[in-house]
Amino acid sequence: MSRSIFLFFLYCLSMDLVSQAYVNHDYLGAGHEYGVFVSSSSGSGNQTVNGFPIQNQEQLSEASRFLAQCTFGADMATIQMVSAMGKEAWLEEQFSLPATFTTDKTYEFFQDYDNEKQEGTPEVWISWFESSWFHNNMTAADILRQRMANIMSQIFVIGATSDLFFDYSHLTATYYDSLLINSFGNYRKLIDDITYSPAMGRYLSHYSNQKANPELNTNPDENYAREIMQLFSIGLWELEQNGSRKKDESGAFISTYNNDDIKQFAKVFTGLSDGSSKREFGGVHFLSHYDNSYSLPMVMYEDYHDSGEKHLLNGYKLPANQTGDIDVSMTLDHLSSHQNTAPFICKALIQFMTTSNPSYGYVQRIARKFDPYKENNFQKIIKAILLDPEASSCNPTSDRRFGKLKEPVVRMMNFLRAMPLTADGADNYVNDMECVMAQMGQSPLKSPSVFNFFRPDYRPSSSVEWNYLVGPEYQLLNSSNAIGLINDVDRTAIRGEYLNTCLWEEIEQEVAVGEAEFFEESNFMDRSAVLAISDSEMIRYLNILYAHGQLSSDTQAIIQNALNQLDESEDKLRMAMYLILISPDYAILK
Repeated sequence: MSRSIFLFFLYCLSMDLVSQAYVNHDYLGAGHEYGVFVSSSSGSGNQTVNGFPIQNQEQLSEASRFLAQCTFGADMATIQMVSAMGKEAWLEEQFSLPATFTTDKTYEFFQDYDNEKQEGTPEVWISWFESSWFHNNMTAADILRQRMANIMSQIFVIGATSDLFFDYSHLTATYYDSLLINSFGNYRKLIDDITYSPAMGRYLSHYSNQKANPELNTNPDENYAREIMQLFSIGLWELEQNGSRKKDESGAFISTYNNDDIKQFAKVFTGLSDGSSKREFGGVHFLSHYDNSYSLPMVMYEDYHDSGEKHLLNGYKLPANQTGDIDVSMTLDHLSSHQNTAPFICKALIQFMTTSNPSYGYVQRIARKFDPYKENNFQKIIKAILLDPEASSCNPTSDRRFGKLKEPVVRMMNFLRAMPLTADGADNYVNDMECVMAQMGQSPLKSPSVFNFFRPDYRPSSSVEWNYLVGPEYQLLNSSNAIGLINDVDRTAIRGEYLNTCLWEEIEQEVAVGEAEFFEESNFMDRSAVLAISDSEMIRYLNILYAHGQLSSDTQAIIQNALNQLDESEDKLRMAMYLILISPDYAILK
């Protein structure tokens, strides 16, 4: 315990130092002008690494940094490939790859479990979706799409924490797969699929939402009407194209909508319900086995839809006596074309990928490329975000505030994907993400509210807040998950294993032994590639692999000093990995 407490204080200190990096001249990474230590500065020669010693460290560091912005991390071979072929060519290759879906693997895990248990037919627990998500993000080739779907899931949020989602993971998987499909598409199709999704319908309660009934004194549910505006399209305040808030003549910010607008929008989203073959308004056909019927898009039931005239934003009206689907379609067109949607959505994507505090110019350059109807428009936006000079260059921006704290799941996956894992010879990576949620406070689709795990405008009480900047991911950082992350690093870096049963002592009291046996599988890291090299080369290698060339000279000196006190190469590697993974150089992407 004393070691964990010490490491926690070290971690908190490092986080405070990291928050100051936004406003000081402390820029980390190969090619930066300030505070940089470059072990190797070979500026010519081959663009790939042929074993050791490492050549072209700056180029490889930049490729590693690029991959950290748009994927869940990469091994050295992928870093070398991006360095050799170039960022744009690699992006185009990723855009061309087919999606690796979670529903397929979820069903496979369910079948494996059901065959092993051989008694009755269990509910389709969310564990199968989580294992599918983990497996795909450890093995799939479409690593850009996988990361983009996760980003989309934190903008268009469903919090899969209720019994509905816990027991029917095919519902969760189907929603996530719609994000995978639309991650490279366009906004208009994405918002359409989200609106008709039974998962979103159940989460934000427009599933079986009915028109007003004066006799019963009931009115349409307003939940989805509010959130589709506030969180999924236009935001709370009128914006310039560069993301800055507009002001009225008195200097006050201008609201995009009010309560009356919410009531009008709520009328639009009435009449949607069960889209299965059973076709029943309000029908929830839960089955005790894996069944896709409840995962089908909702359909419109006209008898329950408000067919009256509806007054939306800026004088826009929906005529009376239209079909419900036309009402919905016109409303989604209305929101998609709103002047706020481009800067609102584009800034959110920038914050998740490259920097928490993008400049107005950066936001405007990306927003200008936003076309909600253009095929594959998100591909254009993704490319623009990543290749923009503000993001792709290692030179500090003029206001010296570029960078972001990595989310816990991103830090975990960056580490796990860097070296190959084995699963006792099996191809499946079964992982109980409840462990990750408990240790780090984050797990796919497990947001505690529709506002995600953290707010985009969150300001930690530090130099970030004092300088009027934001640090969204800091909202997740507390004493519990700071220690939890360090403990997880200890298990993975020092012991070399990623156990799926870290909470099993508590879980096994509630489930059958047969279920416990299914989960008892450990993944072990293959570290052979770096065990035979010198200490200095090891630090260079891990700096590129994990820290994207961002290790400061002080951090490298600390690591080197620690390695000098050890004899065995395995111990040295574990210590080097451990110290990097708990350092601010790894936690912050700049």
